[in-house]
Amino acid sequence: MGNLDDAITELREINARLTEISNTIQAREKKSDESLNTIRKDLWNIKNIVVDENIQNKIIQKGVERALAKAAIYIVVSSLMLYIIGKFLL
Repeated sequence: MGNLDDAITELREINARLTEISNTIQAREKKSDESLNTIRKDLWNIKNIVVDENIQNKIIQKGVERALAKAAIYIVVSSLMLYIIGKFLL
């Protein structure tokens, strides 16, 4: 019976060690999952920032295009006015 008792004791020690290993692995998996979730949130935030910047750049580009178009129209109108005034005054 001594060998059987020794074997049972040894199996209990192995079981305790396996339980410790299992708990350690679960804790690491939990930390990994938390880190992965943090990375996902950060990537989502970065994506949203990039999208917002693209939208702002498009708005600015349209504004600049409109301003340039208005400036071109003002230059054409001013040139015509100066031409007409110069034609009548000279």
